[in-house]
Amino acid sequence: MATRTTRAKSSSYEELTAEQVAENMKEAARKIRETSRAVRESVKALHESGAVQEMADATREAAMTARDTTRDIRDTVKYVEKSGVVSDTASAMDETAAAATETARAAKGTALQLPKGAPKTRRMVKRGARQATREAKATARQTKGVIKREDPKMKRKVKELGREASTTTTKRTSSSANKRRRQGRKR
Repeated sequence: MATRTTRAKSSSYEELTAEQVAENMKEAARKIRETSRAVRESVKALHESGAVQEMADATREAAMTARDTTRDIRDTVKYVEKSGVVSDTASAMDETAAAATETARAAKGTALQLPKGAPKTRRMVKRGARQATREAKATARQTKGVIKREDPKMKRKVKELGREASTTTTKRTSSSANKRRRQGRKR
């Protein structure tokens, strides 16, 4: 205590007498009692209001809704995967590209079979064959591009559905918690 008195003097505090220390201790004890009483009343009020139980129920409901939504999304993704929609679409695009290429080859072959006696017709057919070849190649490139583009889009769509489901879950949970709160107040 001697060091404290020394410090107190050096930092512009007054030296306390024994009576003042005793009075300060009594004041501290009174504040502790008041605070304890206030805490006890607050806890009692919280318990009686049912707010803690309602919060626990709302949290449980939110967790269950999130679980159910996640399961629904998982099931939907599995269904899309098993249904073969994506692979069927890609397969149809590949077949289209192959058919277009075949058509171009046939047109080119036809142009080569024309007799030299009909040079104008031959030139027109050659031009048509070149055009068909270009279009077939363009279709093949477009098909490959679509396949490459659609795969990430499908992944993004699944993520978006997950986010939407999560948002819907949050909205449902908060609205049902609000209903319960209102019903609790009416009682």
